[in-house]
Amino acid sequence: MGKYLQMGICYRVEVDKNRLDKLGVTLEKLAIELNKHFDLSLYDLNETQEEIIFEIKESVVLEELQESLRYQYSMYPQEQPYTDCFESTVETIGGLSSFQEIIQLAEEGNFPCFQSNVITDEIKILAWNWLEIEISMFVFFVEGKIFMEGYDSFLRYIENNVRESSGKWGIAGAFKCFIN
Repeated sequence: MGKYLQMGICYRVEVDKNRLDKLGVTLEKLAIELNKHFDLSLYDLNETQEEIIFEIKESVVLEELQESLRYQYSMYPQEQPYTDCFESTVETIGGLSSFQEIIQLAEEGNFPCFQSNVITDEIKILAWNWLEIEISMFVFFVEGKIFMEGYDSFLRYIENNVRESSGKWGIAGAFKCFIN
């Protein structure tokens, strides 16, 4: 089965409270484990009756997304049609004034190099237990079908390199890479 390599900024992480309760996991333990995968200082915590939600701070997105994307796009081969998409995306994001407008732009999918996707992932929460989480992300790279399995370490390598090379932008702490 073919999958697509997707890389982007995780702007929302949702956890089902019932699953947490079944595992006997506290909010503090959840935060410790999630912080191994995301820089939680970039996120606000919200709760509903059913979910715990970590949503990236609007100020981080508005202050850093445009220039962070410009930098990431600059590391991609500078060939047509990529460069047109990159330039249009960065320009359009620069003209937006709210986090919700940026989410809407990504969800509309008008730019192949800037879309929204929801990924279901799992994190190890206890020695023998995994917790399913739902991640909403701004996908800024989608690469052709990948026919492989077991590349978790490689994807984490990419994440770590992006975070390290983007050190000047705190938003890089929200970067994830998936095959979906």
